[in-house]
Amino acid sequence: MRKLQVAMLAVALAGAGSASASLTVVIDTPNPSQIVNLVVTPAGGSLVPAFSGGVYAGIYNETVDGVYTHSFCIDVAHDVSVGEIFNDYSYSALASAPATPAGPMGAATANNIEKLWAQYYTAAQADNTGVTAAALQVAIWEIEGNGLPLGNGNPGYTVTESDGAGVSTLVATMLGALPSLTAKADLQAIVSPDGQSYVVAVPEPTTIIAGALLLLPFGASTLRILRRNRMA
Repeated sequence: MRKLQVAMLAVALAGAGSASASLTVVIDTPNPSQIVNLVVTPAGGSLVPAFSGGVYAGIYNETVDGVYTHSFCIDVAHDVSVGEIFNDYSYSALASAPATPAGPMGAATANNIEKLWAQYYTAAQADNTGVTAAALQVAIWEIEGNGLPLGNGNPGYTVTESDGAGVSTLVATMLGALPSLTAKADLQAIVSPDGQSYVVAVPEPTTIIAGALLLLPFGASTLRILRRNRMA
């Protein structure tokens, strides 16, 4: 009986993995958030577009294959609008995201984002003013676009932000605390050739297993029947 359960779970997880190769993502309203003034300055030869203007900074919300998901933007090269639907997202290791021209960010930057998320994400969710969420988003943008060359020969870009709501001050605090942070969140990216790339939390194993079993309703029913027969 144990072997049957393990075999069925392996098949279910394999199905879940193949199903996630193409994700449908619906863009929702950022919340909590603030509007901040963002300046993106590409290095010479970079394909990242220059930008200066007001943008939403905060927790970006998407529905990923029907699951409401919180995230932060890691892609300054693409624009999206609330309500847009994309059918070409896929999961990626955070260090390998985003796709060019805004990435890949590399292991060191991914490591820093994992530390920032672990330290400040809960506070960002709880702060209804959006200041903490906006600061965490801007901090992610700034360490990702730190003016250093990125992977695949990308010359990189810099990001600076200004506002009157205390976001800049909190960004400086967060980045200043990075050298002393040790805890890291378990994160991955969702990427698209057409939409923005986002960093999201890796789902809990129990959630993955439950979702995988849903892909095999007949097999799961058979397993329950076998359990009843075994108990009888």
